[in-house]
Amino acid sequence: MSRDNSRRTFLKRTGALGTLSLVGLAGCSTEPSDSGDGGDGGDGGGTGDGGDGGSTGTGTEGGDGGASNSPDVLMIVGYPQSGVQLFKDYYSDYGDDTVDILVTDGLQDGSLPGDVGNDMSNVQGTAPSASGPGVDTFTNLFLDEFDYEQAGVFTSQAYDASAVQILANLLAGENDGAAIRDHMRVVANPGGTTYTPSELPDAAAAAAAGENIEYAGASSNVNFDEAGDITSAQYQVFGFTQSGVETRDTIDFGGSGDLPQPEPSGSGSGSDRTVRLGVLQPETGDLGPLGQPIRDAALLPAIQLRDAIDQSIETQVGDTQSQAQAAVNAANSLVSAGYPMITGAAGSEATIQVARNVLVDNQVVGCSPASTSPAITSLEDNDFVFRTPPSDALQGQVLAQVATEELGASSASTLYLNNSYGQALQESFVSAFEEQGGSVVQQVGFESQQSSYTSQLNSALNQ
Repeated sequence: MSRDNSRRTFLKRTGALGTLSLVGLAGCSTEPSDSGDGGDGGDGGGTGDGGDGGSTGTGTEGGDGGASNSPDVLMIVGYPQSGVQLFKDYYSDYGDDTVDILVTDGLQDGSLPGDVGNDMSNVQGTAPSASGPGVDTFTNLFLDEFDYEQAGVFTSQAYDASAVQILANLLAGENDGAAIRDHMRVVANPGGTTYTPSELPDAAAAAAAGENIEYAGASSNVNFDEAGDITSAQYQVFGFTQSGVETRDTIDFGGSGDLPQPEPSGSGSGSDRTVRLGVLQPETGDLGPLGQPIRDAALLPAIQLRDAIDQSIETQVGDTQSQAQAAVNAANSLVSAGYPMITGAAGSEATIQVARNVLVDNQVVGCSPASTSPAITSLEDNDFVFRTPPSDALQGQVLAQVATEELGASSASTLYLNNSYGQALQESFVSAFEEQGGSVVQQVGFESQQSSYTSQLNSALNQ
């Protein structure tokens, strides 16, 4: 089948796939292994936080191909700093056209081809996209405020995460984590007057006055289900260009229906109040290149509301350093400083560890803009953990469909970062790929920021 015919088949099938329920998919998640302390990018996106230990994860986890059977497609889950060395090793050892490569949101970095020294024309990927009614407003605000060429992965999700928490705080009328938690769905789910990002100052004023509102965001409508997950999402299929990243297709997934808005119990906020918002993102480490714009997007609602409402908003940033333990330490610092709500973490393992060790015990709300591990859906978090990107239980199916329908692959290997993000996403891809009739040759884990990835590449490519 020609590439053009394969493309048409892919686009036709996305319509049927787009009817799946996010809630149902998230329910089939499996808790990842405990090895590694990293998360996702970026998850990506992005975004997320890199690993800081655990098992080596560099051995082959099994496969059904012989020594001479290379896979049709190689699916890679990783982060930018490690990705640079990994792709340098790949192109040095194998050239440009050995195999089609799929990547995920954690490697959606427009500077990657330049850093690698290759146009990466054999690489494409999938990532949660932005399809909310306020996406254009957000993009314009973000690019006007910060020195970026484009709004990166998970930035719109970060904006929404902060906006919802600020609105919930204003409606609750106090810097109390339990009260903010109880108003997250009140300001996000259908039932009140609708406001978009262009109307955020009006939404904040209405929430402060104790009015029922419905925030419809930049990344999605931001309706939260009972697990704190969003109920609808859009994915993009992207490729690399000389100027960055380009979107080649988008895939929409409708949810299982709008969830009702709970009754508000807060009294609103007077003009003498200060809303306190913490931001917990990877400013340094493996995910620093993705984490910095996510951090800035998370701060943007506070900047937008500055001098626009009667209340003041105080923010403080904590750097996870792309490590789960550093994320816990930074989160504890934010809590000790009196911050009852946090936009973060980014990495899945970071979010899981911060929830278990900081948020639940201290009754602090966390809303992640980039953590996508299916394990978060079933986390015992006493409803203090929310997230604005979809679960990777869905992205695994998207990746498998791109591999089989667009690339025509019947065999695949996975090469994944050995943390909660990498493990869970590659498992989701493997399951979906096999369900679509594909065979998995090898599953190979790696650690972040290794000096060489030649051994892992050889194993994944069955060489």
